[in-house]
Amino acid sequence: MKIIALKLPIDLNENTYEEMLNLCSRQRQLSIHKLQKIKDKYRSLFGELLAKWFISDSLKDPFQNIQFILGENGKPHLAGGRIHFNISHSGDWVVVGIHNDSIGVDIEEVKDFNIYEIANSTFSSDELMYLIKSPKANQIEIFFKMWTLKESWLKCIGSGFLVPPNTFSILNRRNRYSLEIPTEEFSKLKTLGLKIGNTSDYRFKLYHLGPGYPISVCINNGNENHFEFPDNIDIIELNSLMNWLKHFE
Repeated sequence: MKIIALKLPIDLNENTYEEMLNLCSRQRQLSIHKLQKIKDKYRSLFGELLAKWFISDSLKDPFQNIQFILGENGKPHLAGGRIHFNISHSGDWVVVGIHNDSIGVDIEEVKDFNIYEIANSTFSSDELMYLIKSPKANQIEIFFKMWTLKESWLKCIGSGFLVPPNTFSILNRRNRYSLEIPTEEFSKLKTLGLKIGNTSDYRFKLYHLGPGYPISVCINNGNENHFEFPDNIDIIELNSLMNWLKHFE
C-alpha cells in the first residue's frame, strides 16, 4: 500500500493546461469543462493524472493502458481490477492511495464554521458525545478528523451517502480506530447490495498533510493482523509529474 499527495499549482499557462487536459479521459474532460472555478478544474484534472501516473508506475504498465471505469455508485475502478485506488482532493492538495484490496481516502481543509450544523445530523450519538466532551479550542480540528475517518470508510465500500453517516461510528478504542455499527443497522446495510465485510476487517490511519489538512485512509484488510500502514505520505513535486507526463503528449 502507498499514499501520495500533490500540491496544486496556483496557476497554469493555457497551453500547459490544455496539454494536461488532453491526457485525461474524454469523460473527465467533459466533467472538467462543466466546472466553473479554476481550482475545481485543477483538482479534477490532477486527481486523474496523479492516479494514472501512480498506478502506471506501480504496475510498470504504460500510462496509456491505465483506464478507469465507474462502479454503480460512482466510485472509479481500474479496468482489469489488478489494484484498488482512491482519489481525494480539498483546498490545495490532491491525494491518491493504492492497495491490493478496497481503499478509501479522504482529505479535508480545516475551516472555521458552525460544525454542529453538520455534526448533529451526520455523527452518531457516540461520536457527537465525544466531540462535545472535547476541549472547545480543539473541536473544529477534531470534527474534521472524525469527518475524514467516516468519509474514508464510505469511499472504501463505494457507497457514497447511500449509507447514512449517522448510522455508524469510527472512534479511537485502545489506540486504534474501530468501525462500530449497531446490529440492526448492519442488517440494513446487507440489504443494499453493498460488499461490506465484518467491521473488524476495516483498518484506519489518520495522517496530517501540514497544518489544517487531516487525511484518513481506510482499507479492507480482512484478518491480516500483520498489515502496517506506511508511516508517511509521499509528496510528489508538480514538475516531476508534469515532466513525466510530457512523454505521453
